[in-house]
Amino acid sequence: MIRPLAIVLPLLLPAAALAADALTAAEIQARIVGNTIEGTAGDVEYTEFYAADGTIHGLGDDGPYAGQWSIEGDRMCFDLGETKECDKIQLDGTKVQLLGDDGSLVAVGELKPGNPGNL
Repeated sequence: MIRPLAIVLPLLLPAAALAADALTAAEIQARIVGNTIEGTAGDVEYTEFYAADGTIHGLGDDGPYAGQWSIEGDRMCFDLGETKECDKIQLDGTKVQLLGDDGSLVAVGELKPGNPGNL
């Protein structure tokens, strides 16, 4: 299974496509945790719910998966046991971009309130 957000796969879109600044740790906690992101990383579609207990409940091209999230500095980290990746998050309304340390666009998506897919 390929972990959609754990692969650093730059997309062919400019990282500055959103006008928003990267979220701080407190903003990630307040706006992302307890909610779901539906999106794409390269050509892989994903849906992930970030539970308050630090778990990820996801659904990707290969079916359901689980993992752990954490916040380190002003980055959200994703760990499904294969690799751990930490990305900056930009949020403009409900539009989300995950950016690698080098500013490359890792994934895009839409923030949905709660856990609408019951993941």
